[in-house]
Amino acid sequence: MRSFVLAGLLGALVATTAPAKEFVAQESDFRCLRDGSRVEGHTFLLFNKNHHRLRKAIHLAEKGQPGKHYPVGTIVQLFPFEAMVKRGGHFNPDGDGWEFFRLIVSASGTQIAARGGPEVANVIGSCQNCHSNVAPTYDLICEFVIGSSGLGLTDEQVRAAQNADLRCPPAP
Repeated sequence: MRSFVLAGLLGALVATTAPAKEFVAQESDFRCLRDGSRVEGHTFLLFNKNHHRLRKAIHLAEKGQPGKHYPVGTIVQLFPFEAMVKRGGHFNPDGDGWEFFRLIVSASGTQIAARGGPEVANVIGSCQNCHSNVAPTYDLICEFVIGSSGLGLTDEQVRAAQNADLRCPPAP
């Protein structure tokens, strides 16, 4: 009986102290948007260092089904100057595990200007609050709900901003 109780306590301790799967993005993780995976019919780009997880993210984006969640380590970018990263673990449960970024890009690379949850904002306001309000059932990926037109932009304007990414070498 004592060994059963001890095993139960030990199991509970391990369960509460086991590290959660988490990805903490670094400046070097943000690179030329042309290196990202484009999903047909969408303007956002996907990145993930883990090829299996990248394939899963691409599959989710292709299907666009509500209630599905992107794998940890997925970086979603529409513009060079901002991103959302599926950090996972216990980070930002109100934001479905996403970390939001404002970025400064130059030919020499990327600097992180701001990172976090609802406190990260752009000219429209809190990134998380907007994504949570627009696309709560699509793991906060707004393009499934509003597309580029919801931002007051055409797909061509979005692609022009993506092609102007200063981190990319000049196109041949």
